[in-house]
Amino acid sequence: MNKLSPYIHEIISFIVMLLMLVALVASQANAGAYQLAALDAASDEVERASYFRLEDE
Repeated sequence: MNKLSPYIHEIISFIVMLLMLVALVASQANAGAYQLAALDAASDEVERASYFRLEDE
């Protein structure tokens, strides 16, 4: 048997944890941009909604 075969699950688990850490850091780095885009989209919706007219107007 290979010397690494008893540790293959631990190695895979470690790699998966590192990838999850990278994903977490990347998402936190872009959190400000996502919030800004969400606020911009929300303000666009308010502006578009103000153009609607009711039947009585």
